[in-house]
Amino acid sequence: MTKGQFNLKLKDLELSLNDFSKISNISYSTINNWGFVKDNGKAIAVPDWVESFLDYYEKAKKYDYLKNEICDVMNELENK
Repeated sequence: MTKGQFNLKLKDLELSLNDFSKISNISYSTINNWGFVKDNGKAIAVPDWVESFLDYYEKAKKYDYLKNEICDVMNELENK
């Protein structure tokens, strides 16, 4: 995953770098350095685990939405 892909994924998930820093327990400055080129000419890569972490975050967000929708309908039915 490139830094550009990472940033696009965060935007799609409506997460800021600061949000991602908090949920992943990685310092903001470390995350912000991903993609920058060091003095030796090599870029600091986005770690491999980040892509799957964001995929699972996205799935969890969808499941939470569905759970809440189902619970709302159940509550409405109980109150009738």
